[in-house]
Amino acid sequence: MSLKGFMEDAYQGRVRQGRLKKGASEPVLSIEDLADRVGKRPGKREVAEHAPADPRLLFRLLQSRPEDPRGKAIWGYLTSLAAERAEGPIEVLPGDYAGLELESGGIVVVAGVEGGPPGEHIGERMSGGRIVVRGQAGDYLGQEMQGGGLVAQSCGNYAFRNMAGGWGVVLGDAGHYPGLGNRGGRILIRGRAGDRAGWLMNAGRLVIRGDVGEYLGMMMKGGQILVKGQAGSRAGWHMRGGSISAAKGGPESGEEGGDVLGRILGRTGH
Repeated sequence: MSLKGFMEDAYQGRVRQGRLKKGASEPVLSIEDLADRVGKRPGKREVAEHAPADPRLLFRLLQSRPEDPRGKAIWGYLTSLAAERAEGPIEVLPGDYAGLELESGGIVVVAGVEGGPPGEHIGERMSGGRIVVRGQAGDYLGQEMQGGGLVAQSCGNYAFRNMAGGWGVVLGDAGHYPGLGNRGGRILIRGRAGDRAGWLMNAGRLVIRGDVGEYLGMMMKGGQILVKGQAGSRAGWHMRGGSISAAKGGPESGEEGGDVLGRILGRTGH
């Protein structure tokens, strides 16, 4: 019998179990420590079970900048847990997945001293609370939001993709595909928006105060789109439901949309 087997037999596994319990009770000092405990594809519940209860240790983890996708997701869950446990809004530097699955509380994403790239996936799958981005947000802002509110100065592509509820405001310009697949969210873009805004919308509301690019509301089935500025070419193509209102339409707007496109206002740009 090996030494390991002898010890297991003699102590009936108590030595090994004691070591496991001791390791589990050791404090989490880094994102890497936490990643070792939550598995390869952790959810918010797993991260919450192993996250430090001490707010000081939790905020210390938020100062790290993981590079791998799993570490970024864990960091995002930690920002939400910190906000939900805090008495008031918390501030974090830009990072991917800030406010991931936020349920309550507030997060203010502030620009770092040295700038750096804007965070992507901010506010993803949030269902409550508030997030304010002081500066530019990256791609996938507010993706799959279910509730709560999100405000950003500007953003990249795919903002509020597959949004089901809540509201989002972009104070400046948005990239391409804002409101793609919107299923019930309320979106306001105060500046301009890129191509294919409101593509595949099923429900909800999208308001753009500036001009918008091509294929506005393409293949939408429901919801409402209101553009205060000029819509680009081919607005409403293959549209099956919902309504589009624009101050001025671009070339070929709605030519394949059928009767539904009679709801487009101000189509003098044909």
